[in-house]
Amino acid sequence: MNYRRLGASGLKVSEICLGAWINFGDRIDDAQTFEVIDAAIEEGIDFFDTADVYAGGKAEEVMGRWMKGKDRRALTIATKGRGRMWAGVNGEGLSRKHLMDACHDSLRRLQTDYIDLYQVHWPDGETPLEETLRTLDDLVKQGKVRYIGCSNFGSELIGEAARISETHNLSKFVSSQPYYNMLGRGVEERDTPRCVKEGLGLIPYSPLAQGLLSEKYLGGNIPEGSRGVGNRHIEDNLKKHLPTIQALGKFAHDRDLTLSQLALAWLLHQPAMASPIIGATRPEQVRENAKASAVKLSANELVEIRDILNPKSEV
Repeated sequence: MNYRRLGASGLKVSEICLGAWINFGDRIDDAQTFEVIDAAIEEGIDFFDTADVYAGGKAEEVMGRWMKGKDRRALTIATKGRGRMWAGVNGEGLSRKHLMDACHDSLRRLQTDYIDLYQVHWPDGETPLEETLRTLDDLVKQGKVRYIGCSNFGSELIGEAARISETHNLSKFVSSQPYYNMLGRGVEERDTPRCVKEGLGLIPYSPLAQGLLSEKYLGGNIPEGSRGVGNRHIEDNLKKHLPTIQALGKFAHDRDLTLSQLALAWLLHQPAMASPIIGATRPEQVRENAKASAVKLSANELVEIRDILNPKSEV
């Protein structure tokens, strides 16, 4: 496993991040989750992503139970706040009231004294961005949060946040968590250049396009038991992108790679990239995807991939 700095910060993270969404506290039980996290640790992954809304708080709780007795200093834990977690008008959002309460709740569920990377999950048009940033800065100064970041923010908001932080000498975002993969490249034109300019590292979610960039869909069918069964979005996009997926699969196999390893390695060659977030329900999935960190693609190979991809094709 290789490691790189998260944006312009001094924080170093593993090039592969293990995410909790869908799986932890929901699709797999504690014992299975612990096996998956243990496999990640064995592969050198030290970066873990969750959010308060994942499984209604259960994902954070599972992570907290796993961390008991572990060396907290060896782990980089990222979580997010913004979504609805309790009833009432302040049960969601990026106001000072909601974020303070949400952060404290996340600390309790994670059974930790601090969060390494606290991210705002998506924008809140009803709360002034300065209020949100001042709140995050206070959490940093209180020692409850080490670094801050954003998720699902466009280039304008990222730029505005940087301007406010610089003007008022507040903690700055060090990361951006967008949807980004070989089939979904909407961030490349405006958001990625802004992240490069403002020093934000990318930690993209869905790097395998909901599993479409994996071996199981190469035959053009949706396997029984997969999350694609009955999912019209996945069904439609499999049909739409199958020629591209199969061409990428051949490219990967010609180099003794799996399609998912290629998809992750390609992301690691993109500007501002820090650590794609993988999901897993089995240890072998973690072990396979962790190998992407060691894959080096030549300039010619990147051009070949560019020619395979349709930049206008979005999942």
